[in-house]
Formats: sequence, C-alpha cells, structure tokens
Amino acid sequence: MANESESDVDSIFENAASDIVDAITGSTIPEPIKRNFFKACGQLCTAAVEIPVSYLEGIASERRAETQARIKIIERSASEIAEQMQFDPEYAKAAVKKFGQRVIREQVNLDQITQKAAEALTESVTAPSESFDASQPQINDDWLNVFEKEAGQKSTDEMQSMFAKVLAGEIQRPSTYSIKSIRLLGSLDQRTAKLFKHFCSMCIILESHGHIFDARVPSLGANAASNGLSKFGISFDALNILQEYGLIISDYNSWMDYSLTFGNETQPVPVPFKFGNSLWGLVRTEESKVNQFKISGVALTQSGKELTRVVLSELNTDYSVALAQWFETKKISMVEVRASES
Repeated sequence: MANESESDVDSIFENAASDIVDAITGSTIPEPIKRNFFKACGQLCTAAVEIPVSYLEGIASERRAETQARIKIIERSASEIAEQMQFDPEYAKAAVKKFGQRVIREQVNLDQITQKAAEALTESVTAPSESFDASQPQINDDWLNVFEKEAGQKSTDEMQSMFAKVLAGEIQRPSTYSIKSIRLLGSLDQRTAKLFKHFCSMCIILESHGHIFDARVPSLGANAASNGLSKFGISFDALNILQEYGLIISDYNSWMDYSLTFGNETQPVPVPFKFGNSLWGLVRTEESKVNQFKISGVALTQSGKELTRVVLSELNTDYSVALAQWFETKKISMVEVRASES
C-alpha cells in the first residue's frame, strides 16, 4: 500500500509540473525538460506560480511558514544584537531593512533570469527536432545552489541573458555547464565580459554531438604572444586578462589538427567547424597536398568553451576576411556547409 501511495504522489506531482511548465513557456516541451525546469523554478523562482493542485498546497504553505519564521528569527536576532552591543534599536531595524532589500533584489534578478530561460527553452525545443532520453538525469542540486548564488547578483540585461541561456542549456542537458563555469561567469566584470564577447567574434569552434573539441582564434601565421592579433582588437594585454580569468589557456600559440574539416564534392565534411553563426568546411585546391592541417592560435579553456554557447557576438568582418585569405595562402578554400551535409 505504501508503494502504491508513493506512486500516486509522484504521478500527481509530475502532472502538476507539466501543467505549470506549459503555462510558463506557452508550449508543450519534452517531459525530461519539464521535470528539470520545474525543479529549477521550485528553487529559483518565487513567481513560478502557486502550484494549482490541492495536494501540493501543503508544500506552498510550508514554504510560506518557513519564510515567516526566518523573518521573525532575523528580527529577534537584530533586537538581541542591539541590546548586547548597546546599539540604537533603530540601527538594527535599518540593518534588517537593508538585508531585506538585498534579498528582494536578488530574488527579482532570479525571477527575471528564470523567465528568460523559459523563453530560451521554448525557442530551442521547438526549432530543430531533437529526441530526449526519458531517463535523462535531473539537474544537480549543488549546481542549482551555485547558480542561485551567482545569478542572484546580476541585474544587467546582458548578464541576465547569459545566465538564462546557461540555465536553459543545463535544464535541457544536465552537465552541459560545470560549476566552475558558473562561478567564472559570475566573476566577470563588464570590461572582461565585453572583451570575451569580442574574442568569441573571431573564434572557430570544432564541435560534434554537443561536445566542443576545440575553440580558438587562429593567429593567421602571426605570434599572438607578440601582439599578432592586436590589429583585430586582441592585444597581448587583452589576452593576459582573459587568461587571468581562466577563459583561455596560457600557451597563446597552441595548435589543433583540423583535417577533420576537409571535404569535397564527393566526400562530405566529417566534422565542420563553426565560425560566426554558420558551419564551414575546408576544401583543398588542386595545388594542395596537405593531409594534416594544424591551426595555431589562442585556445579557450574548458570553461571558456562552455561559455561560448551563451555569448551573442557579431562576426568580426575584418577578421573574417583575413581568415579566408589566410586559408587561401595554404591552397585551401573555406566553404559554408549545411548541417545535413556534414
């Protein structure tokens, strides 16, 4: 009987979760994503709607009671501290008020980020058709705790959008973003975030089945450590800033073999690389006898690779022209491909 009761409870809970997520996103999304989205909302979002199922009303009541109890404890503690340290009671009240304002501000930030994540999820799951494993793992509690702490501090629209994309991506595929990447994103100041965005506008990315093997800015035959990329807005000092934040590796002239991106009219590109918002392959000219093709430049760290997914950056036109010209010097053409061709 106990097992049957628990099964009924789980069924009610999942049905409630589906109704709520559908209401928030305005569309029907796969069940594994619904479960993760509901779990994230339950922790992050006060505006996620009071659960419209009588069975779950007890949970909502417990949360309200728990919040009220905490407020009373804070007020009582403030009064006791004021008495023990001989502070003016008004000072303690002001401190409590300031603390409350901070909590509310952080919660507003989290609510806005969660709403943006819902919108991002709606777009991503209704675009290309993609299958989702019903046994997909749930979003990790520790991950959510760190995300809540970091995201609650972000009030600008740009940073909220980035955190929303991280949340949406993690809801769809848990473990897409590491805890280290969340903390790194939270540590970025406006200057470094802008610099990273500019760096990503010149990045080529080798990715297959959701895994990024390599992401780098090719140095185009120059030495990035000797200001070889400065004419494109990436000086040696700029590289040092990105490296200090853990976004790029310390070797500014590392290389990666991109021979997997070669293709021709009869042989599709095994693994195209992403540049800008398009996929590209490389085609050897008749004069070329290259088999292995090493591309040297400034490579991103694992966290840097993960965060390229949430950075919206316009393609650097000058660098795009220079990249195509550099390939031509190697007797290689850069050709845009469709995903189905790869």
